[in-house]
Amino acid sequence: MARTLLDKELSELDRQITHLGELVNDALALALEALETGDLAKSGRVIENDTIIDSLRAAVEEHTIRLLTLQQPLAGQDLRYLTATLSVAGELERIGDGAAGIAQIILRMVPLRGSTMPHVKLESASTNQNGEMEITEASITRSMLDLGYEAMRVLQGTMAAFKQRDSKAARYLWEEDDVVDVRYHLVRHDLMTLMSGARAVPALQNDSLVLQRATYLLWIGHKLERVADHCTNICERLVFVVDGETSIAATKEAEA
Repeated sequence: MARTLLDKELSELDRQITHLGELVNDALALALEALETGDLAKSGRVIENDTIIDSLRAAVEEHTIRLLTLQQPLAGQDLRYLTATLSVAGELERIGDGAAGIAQIILRMVPLRGSTMPHVKLESASTNQNGEMEITEASITRSMLDLGYEAMRVLQGTMAAFKQRDSKAARYLWEEDDVVDVRYHLVRHDLMTLMSGARAVPALQNDSLVLQRATYLLWIGHKLERVADHCTNICERLVFVVDGETSIAATKEAEA
C-alpha cells in the first residue's frame, strides 16, 4: 500500500474513532440528563443508540485489522497506532455500555418511585438540628451528577488529547482519575450513611423500597467511576502511540 493511500486510510480511521468518542460522550450526557430530570424518553434513546456505538466499534476493528493485514511490515508510530486503536475502541464502547446501563437502571427505578423520577433541584444543602449536613436521596443524586459531569470532563479531555496526539495531556488526565475516585467514594459514603446505624430502621419503616433505590444509586455511581478508568486506559494507549512507553504507572514508579 502506497504511503499516500496509507495516510488517507489512517486519517479515515482517526475520524471513525473521533466519531465513536463523540457518540459515547453524547450517550453519557443524555444518561446524566435523564438522571437529573427523570426524562424516561431520554433513557430509552441512550439504550437504543447503544447499537450504533457497537456497530461503529466493530467498523473500527474491521478497518484496523484490514490495514494491519494489507500493510506489513509497519514500523514505528503507525504500527503502535493501529495496535492501540483496537484497545481504544473497546474502551470507548465500554463507556457507552456504562451509559446504557445507567439508562436501564433509571427505568428500573420507576416502579420504586412512582410514574417518574423526581427532578433533582439545584438547591443548597440543608442541615439537621446538630448543624450537620443533611444526607438525603436528593443530595446524593446531586453528588452523583457532579461525579458524572467530572467523569464526562475527563472523557472529553481524553478524546481531545487523542485527536491532537498530546501525550503530555494524556499523562495529566491519567492522574485526574484520582479526582473522580474521590467523588465516587464520597457518594458511596453518603449512601452507606443513609442506610446505616439509627437511620436504617426508620427509613425502611417509612419506605420499604428505599434500600432498593440506594442499591441502584450505588450501581450508577460505580458505572460513572468506571468511565474515568476506561479513560486512563485510553491515555496509556496514547502515550504508547506517541512516546512508545507501555505504562504510565511504571514510568511514574521509576521516576519516584
